Amino acid sequence: MGRLKSASLHPRTHSSWTAFRWLISRYARRYLWVVLLVAGLTLVANLLMVIQPAILAALLANLAGPATEGIPSDASWLNLNFLGARVTAWLSSGKTPDTNQLLVLFGVLFVVQATLVAATNYMADYGAVWLRAQFAKLIQSDLLEHLLAQDIAFFTREKTGELISRATRDATNTAMALGPLIRSLIHHTVQIVVYSAYLFSTSLWLTLGSMVLLLMQFGFTQALKRPTRRLVRHETDTAADLLTALQESFTGIRVTKSFGAEAFELSRLKATINRVSAAVLRKSRVEKLEVPGRSVLDSLAVLGIFLIAILQMQAGQLTFQGLLLFTYVGKLLIAPINHMATNALWIETMGAAFGRISELLSIQPRVADGRVAKQAFEREIRFNDVSFAYGDRPALRNVTVEIRKGEFIALVGPSGAGKSTFTDLILRLYDPSEGEIIMDDVDLRMFRLAEYRSHFGVVSQETLLFNDTVRDNIRYGRGHLTEKDIHTAARIANAHDFIMSLPQQYDTVVGDRGIRLSGGERQRVAIARAVAHNPQILILDEATSALDSESERLVQQAIDQVVVHTTAIVIAHRLSTVMHADRIIVLNHGRIEAIGSNDLLLKTSPTYYKLHRLQFEQPTDLEVAEQPLA
Repeated sequence: MGRLKSASLHPRTHSSWTAFRWLISRYARRYLWVVLLVAGLTLVANLLMVIQPAILAALLANLAGPATEGIPSDASWLNLNFLGARVTAWLSSGKTPDTNQLLVLFGVLFVVQATLVAATNYMADYGAVWLRAQFAKLIQSDLLEHLLAQDIAFFTREKTGELISRATRDATNTAMALGPLIRSLIHHTVQIVVYSAYLFSTSLWLTLGSMVLLLMQFGFTQALKRPTRRLVRHETDTAADLLTALQESFTGIRVTKSFGAEAFELSRLKATINRVSAAVLRKSRVEKLEVPGRSVLDSLAVLGIFLIAILQMQAGQLTFQGLLLFTYVGKLLIAPINHMATNALWIETMGAAFGRISELLSIQPRVADGRVAKQAFEREIRFNDVSFAYGDRPALRNVTVEIRKGEFIALVGPSGAGKSTFTDLILRLYDPSEGEIIMDDVDLRMFRLAEYRSHFGVVSQETLLFNDTVRDNIRYGRGHLTEKDIHTAARIANAHDFIMSLPQQYDTVVGDRGIRLSGGERQRVAIARAVAHNPQILILDEATSALDSESERLVQQAIDQVVVHTTAIVIAHRLSTVMHADRIIVLNHGRIEAIGSNDLLLKTSPTYYKLHRLQFEQPTDLEVAEQPLA
């Protein structure tokens, strides 16, 4: 499946019908044979349905005796005044018909026709629902592929609940246009055409008068279209806000409990729920106006058709049979016209949903994929006068440094010095604002991201495990890893023993974000995940900062085993963990202050000296106040 790189329309400047045509051109062709089958079944069902007036006409004509006499030579085949007589004559093939036999025949035909209509409609309806499910899957896949290709900055700007809402609800609502809506348009168009043909064949002026009455339906639809789209958009936006609020509430439940803030959190959620409820009510106020409004208009249309029919009968233009059938067919015509008007409102709803999706599809990632496949890390990574800023806030300034293959590099510095930004740029989660980062004499922007990042193993300060088994958390994203690879990685990470003590060992489900494990256990599983594929470069971002002493000792032992066999870049919280590094890079205010060994930096770097005194000596009160630790 090709990636949907951008939307070719924008909801603020293009109509819902344009969006509808665009969706059909992009997605309908993928299941064209099913679309054609549904269209064919719908057409057959409707052709069977619209012969019902002919069967009823024949029944009516034969109730009073033989019905084959008195047909004017110039009367149209579909003229309702003589339709029953024509059907009877056609079936009789010139013979004198037996009225009782014909009544039985037409009664049987009526039942058979209804059965065939029901069967073909069922198959067409199921096909339309199947198409909707498949198209929803395609739209969601395209959208998720597009979202996962975005850079980290995108996810810091967007609300998670908003993205979830667009990938679920909006995608499903958009898919309605490619299944049920297509069927509905064919279904009701055929009925309108054939029923109108019945009416036109019977009385041109009567039909025109009826159409004028029915045009009121489209005027009503036009009045509802604009508020419908606006209110649907507002309701889906507020529903997305509720998803975001719920996610934050459940994710931060430990903070809520710790602060005894349940009442505050509940009031915050209730306020969001109230906004959603108000939006739903505003939408429903317009939405629920449709059915009673159309009911009143239908009554006016039926009454108008009946009155016009009586006038035509009094003028000798319509028989009594024609009057009954004209009123009946006119009533049949109202339903598909109503549904076509409702389809127009569905398209507005679809347009609102697709508008939200297309806004995301129009956003292109700032970190663009390269074309060069990076097979291996061979020599060095080099920063050449690199600067980076988060918006207007500088994070790194004019950084120039080289990291050689096999080195153990430590990054130290106060909070906000740029340490995590440094590693994020190496991973190419962001691109530099200025300067360049080179690996083996090639700019990182030239590499294909998937192959490039496969050379890294990463352990962050905030460990995230997925609600899956220990085994699948270690294997995550690398299905080729064997059971032996997983166990070896767990042993390297000092995790194997505690995993074997779990109820289902490697098959134990760790819970949402790994909540069933302790902090140290989660961190050791994360280290196993990082080293399972034998990465050439390992990045550890303050991996022991939030652990107790025993957990820190076990994790540190795991780190010490890992860094010996690979290129390692470690962001250090405690200097004792990195004093044996090949080189220590001191960052302060986004700049490299000094590079060297522990002994050298104690002499040349004021920042490092202060950090060292804070951890190993008795610091002064001024140093404690001035030096926030990472």
